[in-house]
Amino acid sequence: MEARTFPITSDGTQAGTLSLKEPRKDILSLVRHYIKIAEQQVNTGPKELSREVEEYFLKNDWQEREEELETAVKKACILSEGPVLQKEDFDLKYRQVRSIGRFIEEKLKAFMPNIKNFEKFNLYGTVMPEVERSLILMVLRETKGNQVKAAKLLGINRNTLRDKIKKLKIKVKS
Repeated sequence: MEARTFPITSDGTQAGTLSLKEPRKDILSLVRHYIKIAEQQVNTGPKELSREVEEYFLKNDWQEREEELETAVKKACILSEGPVLQKEDFDLKYRQVRSIGRFIEEKLKAFMPNIKNFEKFNLYGTVMPEVERSLILMVLRETKGNQVKAAKLLGINRNTLRDKIKKLKIKVKS
């Protein structure tokens, strides 16, 4: 892997060359650089690393995985709720489940007292297609109807997306 040159100073000037092949302590400079990129590109606001996160990066071998490191840091910056990045901010599956789960739970609380009065009510069969439909519609709007891009964002195959669009009777503008 080649060393990459990039600004690592607060004023944005070229300050040096870092690479994942260099000593592990330099990994934190690289992570902080990616945090600054996220702040500039996605307006995430300033972020810092918790001590636990610093230790995590120092202990793990990121050699030959620089692109994966950059993606992980940027996602953590976007998903974090505060100015200090915590270890769970880097565990995308845990993070997504926690925040989305909390949101859905809040929305469903209002329905629960009424649903309990029904002898039979297929809550799962009612809620899941609506959640899936809303998510697909939102992603399609975001990708301006591009199903290939939408499938990538959703993490599913393009044909799977098309099947879901048909099953959920989603109207796609051509």
